[in-house]
Amino acid sequence: MRAAKVLGYGASAVLIFLGIIFALASAYAISRLAVALVLFLAAFGIIYYIQRSTPKEIIKRYEVELPGKVETRTVKCPNCGASLDLTKIQVTQGMPSIKCPYCGHTSEVTEEPKW
Repeated sequence: MRAAKVLGYGASAVLIFLGIIFALASAYAISRLAVALVLFLAAFGIIYYIQRSTPKEIIKRYEVELPGKVETRTVKCPNCGASLDLTKIQVTQGMPSIKCPYCGHTSEVTEEPKW
């Protein structure tokens, strides 16, 4: 995709340059002004197409404010008691679950009520 953008911008630069040449030469023949307009429209059309087709990266940042003291606890496998890495949580069948890397047991991750 990057090579296509470079080629597109290069072609647009050439078309704009030729458009300027034809616009300056329209002092001798007015029909060259129409050619200059077509060249300008083609160049700006290519630039518009390249800009429109470039995907934009959207970064969303969420901040969570918790109402009280926050404690972190280690999560242990209910089968073998090994510590589990919470970054390995996957959603399967609509429920968050985690698989123990030691015994292979898959357990659902639930949040206990706060009261």
